Amino acid sequence: MSSIYETGHAKNVANLLKFNQLIATFGTSYNPSNATITAAGLNTLYTTANTSLNNVNSVYNTWKNATNNREIAFLPLDKLSTQLLGALQATSAPQQTINDMVYLVRKIRGFSKKIKADASKVANPNENPIALPDPDPSANISVSISNSQQSYDQKLQHFAKLILLLQSVSSYNPNEVSLQVASLQTLLTNLTTLNNAANTAYANLKAARISRNLVFYASITGMLDRIRNSKAYIKSLYGASSQQFVAANNIHFVRVVSKKKAK
Repeated sequence: MSSIYETGHAKNVANLLKFNQLIATFGTSYNPSNATITAAGLNTLYTTANTSLNNVNSVYNTWKNATNNREIAFLPLDKLSTQLLGALQATSAPQQTINDMVYLVRKIRGFSKKIKADASKVANPNENPIALPDPDPSANISVSISNSQQSYDQKLQHFAKLILLLQSVSSYNPNEVSLQVASLQTLLTNLTTLNNAANTAYANLKAARISRNLVFYASITGMLDRIRNSKAYIKSLYGASSQQFVAANNIHFVRVVSKKKAK
């Protein structure tokens, strides 16, 4: 969400407090029959709106921390997958198995540009520490990997398949602990936990925003419709040119979310 979008909600809450403070100056003369726009009803609305806004902010911070933790944990995965390919290439694994590994490494790294099949081609040292031959070095084909497969869920799937592939190779038994299958399985578990935490935090954030939007922007029961009705009552009570109505009408509210979406 943009800062402008979020600021709009906060401004509405702040202006609701100002609106209620203005109504308090009217005393007992402000006495609408509509219970949703009485002074007590609007004060309750302010408490509810402020609570829902603070809840969104709190849940947002939780989500942001969870996504940051996930991003940091996934960051070394590209380099690690290339190292694992090198470790596999150093074994007696058949070429087809290595080709399958190349495919998975490319999926994890998210290669998007087309790479001509050339088994002897050396990859850019700034991009990949180890050359990545095409899945079938004998075929004169181009392989295109889509960036659309760069989501964390998909990375986890590709990494899990990569581990299973290494596990199936009897000659794969590196001395480096970080490259051993047991270490990779532990890493996969940790990454899965962090990914699930981030996904759960996002679901909670969406739920909090939906709840807030209902309080602020729902038809009839939402803050904006109730304020509109209150202003109409003030106009009927004091007159359209009255100082009371002019003061109330000058307190502006912004419809950040449409009534259609606030359901």
